[in-house]
Amino acid sequence: MKYLIGIDSGGTKSELTAYDLNNAQVFNLIGEFGNPAVNLDKTVNNLISLIYDCVNELGREECQLIAVGMAGVETGNYAELIKKYVEGAFVIKTIVLNDAEMACKAYFGDKDGILAISGTGSSCFAQKDGAGEMVGGWGHILGDEGSGYHTVINVIKNIVYKYDRALPFDDLSKAVMEEIGGSTRSDIMNFIYNNEKNKIASLFPIISDYAEKGDAYATMLLENAGKYLAELTSVAYKKKNFKGTANIGLKGGVFHNSSIMLSAYKDEIKKRLDSYEIIEEDISTTKAVCNIFKNEKEGAR
Repeated sequence: MKYLIGIDSGGTKSELTAYDLNNAQVFNLIGEFGNPAVNLDKTVNNLISLIYDCVNELGREECQLIAVGMAGVETGNYAELIKKYVEGAFVIKTIVLNDAEMACKAYFGDKDGILAISGTGSSCFAQKDGAGEMVGGWGHILGDEGSGYHTVINVIKNIVYKYDRALPFDDLSKAVMEEIGGSTRSDIMNFIYNNEKNKIASLFPIISDYAEKGDAYATMLLENAGKYLAELTSVAYKKKNFKGTANIGLKGGVFHNSSIMLSAYKDEIKKRLDSYEIIEEDISTTKAVCNIFKNEKEGAR
């Protein structure tokens, strides 16, 4: 059976899905994180391990294409390096794209659309007239507002503020510190400076849970995240000169695990755009490989 491999290689985890040539899923695996900006060696090892398990099961010779959507791959020459490593290991044609661009192709194929992404990091990817452009997505040092990581860091900063001033900790702060494993200055600094982004972002569900319980500060953070991403979507719409109805896809665990953030996004986008259609379905980024393969075959005719 001939098949295709699509990989969504993110800051928290990676997902591999294999599809037959009729776009039906035939194999699926979840692996470790895959962001070279976090750790290149670990990313390569995690990726190679995932692909090996798949081709070992389905046959290396039958794989027609590997498409990888990878967070942080637009930095430096990471895309070229990852492609070289994978093709060298498996001798299978490989395409490596920024994760936002690949997700956009999963949602819209080659049609126009804007994808708003909020997971470990955040960004928008606008695709129009066959060309795509990233808006936002500058990483945790320059931005990432609206992401799981940025939201958690805001809570940690609030904890630090209270710690220095000997102010009492609220329930959210206590819950976060319990998850960190301590409440001393050393505990907080060790967690932040000795862990990778995905580990820090993994505390986001605590904030979401407290917001659902009515915690005012947690609710404000999630509402601000939704508003920020709606504003970024509007920037992408104007920057790429969209006209009329915009197709907007929502991608990432923050969107799909926080009804408060999603509601704030919808309320804000309503204020900023006159005509739009929102795709709330969480379409797997891995599905992009089917559209990429189809377009390559049509282009070869």
